[in-house]
Amino acid sequence: MQDPRVAKLVQDPRVTNGILGAMKLRADVQRGVEQCAQQVAKSLHLASEAEVQELRRAVARLEQELERTRNQRREAPDGRSLS
Repeated sequence: MQDPRVAKLVQDPRVTNGILGAMKLRADVQRGVEQCAQQVAKSLHLASEAEVQELRRAVARLEQELERTRNQRREAPDGRSLS
């Protein structure tokens, strides 16, 4: 970037427009590939990454609730341990 030729090149609107166009093209291609992958996964009845994450959170919540319930059952109403 310190080279004057690079600075001159970066100031050229054609170069900056080309770089911006390439970045936009990359984003468009990536979005298209992701949409295609989602459609294929849906047609195969596969869970999406978001659905898997939601299921993991639900399982973690249920495990915590189960542990709390087990701990409550171990203690008698007067605070003594039933174990």
